[in-house]
Amino acid sequence: KGFTTGNAQHDAYIVESSLRYRIDPLLIYAQMHQESSFKIRATSHKGASGLMQLMPATARRFGVTSIYDPKQNVDAGVKYMRWLLDFFGQDVVLALAGYNAGEGAVLKYGRNIPPYRETQEYVRRITSRYRAISDPRYVNTVRPSNVQSAKVDQKDPTPLTILEPEPLTVRTADGKMMLVSQ
Repeated sequence: KGFTTGNAQHDAYIVESSLRYRIDPLLIYAQMHQESSFKIRATSHKGASGLMQLMPATARRFGVTSIYDPKQNVDAGVKYMRWLLDFFGQDVVLALAGYNAGEGAVLKYGRNIPPYRETQEYVRRITSRYRAISDPRYVNTVRPSNVQSAKVDQKDPTPLTILEPEPLTVRTADGKMMLVSQ
C-alpha cells in the first residue's frame, strides 16, 4: 500500500517474505518499526539483533547464518511470525506476545498475554499502529470487539520509562508512505 522503510531493498524483502508466509506486509512494517525503527544494525540489551530483532537462538532455529543480513533477518522474522500465528490459532495478539516474550511465556500464562509490562505495551503499540496504517479511517478512540485486543488497548497508568512518540505517516516525494517518529 505504498509504505516504506526508507530502503527499497528492505521493502522488497518484507513484501516477498510476507507473501511467501501469507502475512499482511503492513503488520510486518508495524512490527519492524517497533522492533528496530528500521535500523539494520539495531541490537537490544537482551541480545536481539537486526531489523526484526531476532534473538540468537530464534535466528538459528529459523536458519539464519548472518543475523545482520537484512534478507535473512526479515525472512526469519516473518517465518517466525507465521509459525506463531499457526501455533496460536491465527491470533495476532498472542503471536505478537509470543514474538516479544517467547511462546513459552504465553503458554505459561494460559495462552494469554504475559503480565510483563514490556510485552503488554509491545502488543498494544503494534496492534494500534497496524490498525492505523491498514485502515486510514481508524481513530484511536475506536475499540476492537475482540476481548483479548481490548485488554491490550487498556493502557497501564504507570508512565513508560522511555518516551516513544507516536509515529507519523509521511508521503515521500515519490509517493510512497513512510513511518517516522516525531
